[in-house]
Amino acid sequence: MTKILESSLSFRTRTWLRAASFVLAASSTTGCVASKQYEEARSVAESEQHAHARTRERLEASMARITALETELAARQLAMEKDANAAEESKLASTVASKEKDAAFQLVEQLRSELARTGDHLVLFAHEKRDLQQTLLVAEDRMRNIEAAGRHLDELVAAARDLSLALGGELDKHVVELGARDGQLVLAMAPDRLFAPNGDTLGIDSRPTLSAIGKVSQAHATLRVIVREPAGAPLSATRLPRLGDALRQNGVAEARLTLPKVRAEQPAPAPVADAPAAPTAENPGAEQPVVAAETAEAEPAAPLPAASAATGGATTDRYEIAFAAP
Repeated sequence: MTKILESSLSFRTRTWLRAASFVLAASSTTGCVASKQYEEARSVAESEQHAHARTRERLEASMARITALETELAARQLAMEKDANAAEESKLASTVASKEKDAAFQLVEQLRSELARTGDHLVLFAHEKRDLQQTLLVAEDRMRNIEAAGRHLDELVAAARDLSLALGGELDKHVVELGARDGQLVLAMAPDRLFAPNGDTLGIDSRPTLSAIGKVSQAHATLRVIVREPAGAPLSATRLPRLGDALRQNGVAEARLTLPKVRAEQPAPAPVADAPAAPTAENPGAEQPVVAAETAEAEPAAPLPAASAATGGATTDRYEIAFAAP
């Protein structure tokens, strides 16, 4: 652009010089130059010089403006390049952020899935833990029952030993039988061994047996004493209370004594005649004690505790006195 302007100024200068030369040449041919023409030529030359100076000034101003515009254009191009680079960087960052977002979303979904599986596993473990706790409780109960049964077994074995020592002669004669049934130590005897025939009075032969039972009960205070009568036993309403009183008098605690329920359909006991009782085979010539009807009616009956379902009823024709664990 600068070169174009300089060539234009040079062309106009050359044109003005040619015109001045033409005027001078014309004047020289005529021999002299008129003063008026000379002044006009000079005025034209000065005008051209002034115009040339103004043109140069405008040219310099234009050149400065062009330089400033070029500088501004270069700065803008540089800024555009920077903006383009920033846009590319922003686009790249946006792409990277989008990929990271997708990866994070996939990770969150994976963690949610794993968390759900972990929750299911925890629920399963909780059920298994509850089942194990219940199994452990059952096992602990069984262990305690086994330990208690072991302790009770030792107690029952000791009670059986003591009963065998206390009832040695009677066991040898088989008038009293000692055995075990359903985890209980059972002492069985015929009704005539306890009561007078057809009566509710305790016989003399029952005293050693009841005394031995009382001593063993006192020596083994953790064992219960359970009385069972034969099925369809007569005089149940009066025999059982008398047997219970005798056991209490011989040392059996009330809290550990269990008597069967008295059957309501039993008839009232008949009065016993004042006659000597028949001698027994073991004690020939001995007379059974006689109790008058008035005395039997005046003696109050002891309170009867309710028999538990575990005591059950006797299935034989003998009375049974059992030692059982609590």
